[in-house]
Amino acid sequence: MPKTRLVSLNANTGAWTPIAASIAAHGVEISEDGSVTSQGIEAQFATDNFAITDTYPPGAALQITGHGNDGAAGLPPQPYRSGDVYCQLRSATATGTVVRVVESET
Repeated sequence: MPKTRLVSLNANTGAWTPIAASIAAHGVEISEDGSVTSQGIEAQFATDNFAITDTYPPGAALQITGHGNDGAAGLPPQPYRSGDVYCQLRSATATGTVVRVVESET
């Protein structure tokens, strides 16, 4: 069963918000929630050490799919380790926004 949560993001002049795994997910979809006016999203990913900033226009959805032998996109916090960070996000404009994060186990 998918797990959905809302996350508030800072403006593009603010700090990045890490989006960490809360379940053992194989797929993740992140999109603006629509509870506020869409601003677009800036994203950085762990695959390049959070070095490159990608910009997604309002209405676009980020899709993160697991890879490797187990197909896991991320694992939640464990007693011996912190949860995997899918990406870090912030608004693409000077106005904050809200994203909906949907994690799926399949």
